[in-house]
Amino acid sequence: MIIFGAAREDNGIKGYTLIDMMLIIVISGILLLVANSMFTNFGKNTNLHEAAGALTGDIKLAKQRSVAENVNYSIILDINSNSYTMNKYDSNGNMITTPIKTIKLSNFGNGISIKSSNNTITFLPRGTCSTSGTITLQNSLKSEIDIIASPMGRIRNAYRIKYL
Repeated sequence: MIIFGAAREDNGIKGYTLIDMMLIIVISGILLLVANSMFTNFGKNTNLHEAAGALTGDIKLAKQRSVAENVNYSIILDINSNSYTMNKYDSNGNMITTPIKTIKLSNFGNGISIKSSNNTITFLPRGTCSTSGTITLQNSLKSEIDIIASPMGRIRNAYRIKYL
């Protein structure tokens, strides 16, 4: 057997050298570092998807309740606390003081924030939006998801996910 150009007699002993073992350990360590980084980023993007899905679902729920109960419903976003509330209005158009639900985006993972928004999306009993617009959620990787509410009441998502 020849190792690094030097002739060596094996005397019938088979196995790996110390250099072989060190190379395997170094290569394994590098692969684990890369894999760990990839899984961490994947988890952060998954948390962003979950937060956007929950917000989209609540916006659609507000629209459905507005049509079913024949009153206005709104989703009000608080950029400072990274949370949103669902509110109901009475038949006179006055907001009921107690929100139906309040959700913090930190429930879906750290680093998720509301980047920009029009702060309020309000649905009329016809299912249309009196205040429509775009809500942008962002995670710590700067991946973004836009939740778009059109004036006709259509809700959709637009993704700008960064895979690092």
